[in-house]
This record gives sequence, C-alpha cells and structure tokens, in this order.
Amino acid sequence: MTATPSLTSAAPPRPSRAVRGLRRVLGLWKIVLPLALVAGAVRYRTTRPVPAVGHRVERGDVVREAFGRGTIESRREVQLGFDMVGRLSDILVDEGDRVKLGQLVAQLAPEQLAADAKTATSGVGLARSAIGRLGADEKRATADLEFAKGEEARIRTLLASGAATGRDLELAVQRLALAEAELSRVHAAQDEAGRQIAVASGTAESRSVTVARAALLSPFDGLVIRRFRDPGDTVAVGTTVLRVVATDALWSRAWIDENALPDLRDKQTVRVRLGAEGTRFTVGAVDRIGREVDRQTHELLVDVRLTAPPERIAIGQRADVWIELERHRDVVRVPLAYVLRERGEAFCFVDRSGRITRARVKTGLEGTDVVEVTEGVGAGDVVLASTADGPTLTEGRTWSGAVP
Repeated sequence: MTATPSLTSAAPPRPSRAVRGLRRVLGLWKIVLPLALVAGAVRYRTTRPVPAVGHRVERGDVVREAFGRGTIESRREVQLGFDMVGRLSDILVDEGDRVKLGQLVAQLAPEQLAADAKTATSGVGLARSAIGRLGADEKRATADLEFAKGEEARIRTLLASGAATGRDLELAVQRLALAEAELSRVHAAQDEAGRQIAVASGTAESRSVTVARAALLSPFDGLVIRRFRDPGDTVAVGTTVLRVVATDALWSRAWIDENALPDLRDKQTVRVRLGAEGTRFTVGAVDRIGREVDRQTHELLVDVRLTAPPERIAIGQRADVWIELERHRDVVRVPLAYVLRERGEAFCFVDRSGRITRARVKTGLEGTDVVEVTEGVGAGDVVLASTADGPTLTEGRTWSGAVP
C-alpha cells in the first residue's frame, strides 16, 4: 500500500531569543518615547521665560479727572442782515474770514439810495434859497409899510388944513393896510420856508441814514462761519446774509456725569482735546457750571473757556474735556493696566531677580491712566503685564521682554 501524506501543515519555526528581545525593546520605546516627548514639552513650557511687558515704577503726579464730550462754541454770535428790502451789490467777506469791529462786510445796491439822498440834500438848498429871497421881500415890504404910514399921516395933516380931501385919506389908509398885509404875508412865507428847511433837512438825514442802513458792518471782532447769500440776490427785512461769531471768547460746552457735581469748581484747570481722535490738546478753565441735569442721560452742561485756542479752529468742532478734580503730587504711581484685582484685593506682578512675583498693593488716588500706590511696590521696581497674545503670567516663572 502507498502511504497518504498528512493534511496538517508543519508548525512555523519559533523566533530566536534575540528577536524576541528586540521586539520587547521596540515596544518599550513606543511607550517611553511619547512619554519623554510629553515630559520634555511640559518641562519646556514650565521653564521657558514667559513673554511680558515691563514698566519701571516712578514717582509723579496722579490726577483725578472728570471726562466730558463737548463742542467748540462762541459766547457771542450774530446773524447779520438788513432791516430793509434791496438787492445785494457786494459781499466783501467769505466763510473763514476774520473781521474787525465796524468793518464793511456787505452792502445793497446804492444807486437809487444815493439819488434819493442827493435829491433830499438839494431840497435843503432850495429851501435856504427861498429864505434868502423872502428876506429881500421882507425889506421891501417893511419899506412900503413905513412909506404908507408916513403918507397916511401927511394926508391927515393936509385934511385938517383943507388941502386934501376925504377920498385922499381913504386911499392912504388902504395903502397902509395893504403894506401891513404884505409884510405879514412875507413873515408867514418866512415861517413856512423855515419849516420846509427843517423838513428837507430831516428828509436828507433820513436818506443818509437809509444809505448807512444799506451798508452792513461787523458788530465786533470775529470770524465769518457761514455765508447765506451772494451778490445779486434780493433780500427782505430780517434775511440773514452772514453768520459771525466772536473769537475772543471761545469755549467747549461739555456734558459731564452728575456724580462729578460736588467736586466741580469755577476756574478749575481743564485739558481740552480737539477732534474726535486728535492728539492736539489745549488748556482751559471751568467758566460756568450748569444747574440742571438731563433727566435721561443724567449729565449736566459745563462751559470750559479756552485760555489759548489754536489759530485754526471751527465752531461746532468736537472738543472733549478732562476737568482736574483732585491732584496728588510726587507719589508712587503705576499704570492702571499693571494693577489687577481679585476678590476685592489689588496686586501687581513684579520682577524679583528675573522671576515673576505677585505683590499685594494698596492703592490711593486713581487717575485717568495711572493709580497711586501706597504699599507693595516702590519707585524703581519693575511691574509686569501679559503681552497682547501671550500667556497669563504665573508666579515663580522667569520672564522675557523689554522695559521701556
């Protein structure tokens, strides 16, 4: 018989001891290496310097201020216009021009007004000429009267001696009455001429005033901020031609929170920033404190007079104000960004031999950007703050960064 081969395959050879040992080592490395990498990363993160921003503490003034938003306004403002109807012939200034007291800024067409004034002046001359002529008439009438009186007396004498008749006396009496009437007429004409001179003089003066009213003058030194009309326009009574404001009394009218009212005083020093995001500051002083609070915003109006306004300034321009309410001089001060608070306590991160230390501090007067520190840090210490994109500072870690 032929033998049948076995269907069961032979078992694979067993790995040697060296191969098994190598496999164990590789398995251990798969576990140890990730752990080592994690441990290294943790050690690196916990020992590498933390990026921070440093600030060296110094002494200086701390000022508590009240902030308000306002606009530039003028204490005196006028809408210039004519009190008569006419056509504008000239406007001698434009927006942004400075004007002086009494300066001619606009005028109406003067042709008809000048003609009327000339006619009125001529009427005065004619009335005075009539007075001269009536003076000559008065002399003649007086002479005629004297002659008539003498003639009447002579006729009466002749009548008594029979050398004249009654008819001659009647004629002499009539001539005397006519002479008296003529002199009375001349006197009446003189009175009338005198009244005509007064009327003509008043008319001439009125016409002169009208000519003056046709000229628009600046009522004070100021600035033209708006022009409403152009030459050739017809204006009515009360029509505004120019808007002028005085530049000798500029102020910022600002709304201040009502909580500052107990600390507000006249003549307090004020910083004024011109423009919405401007860096230009000027100096002012509190000039007037409002006594009515807005019932919705709970703010009151405070007028701050500018003591040194810039040359180029516009009415209505934004002018934010910071009113000095209280000042502590020559104290230890720290920027507000470096003072942190936790559970009602204030603290700072401070550099101590290159490491971050948490120092509890006591604060005093708080200003706009800095705060007074009475305990915890002193002048010369370096306080720390996190960078914009850096991690939170941790006590005990080293740090890296510049101290401006």
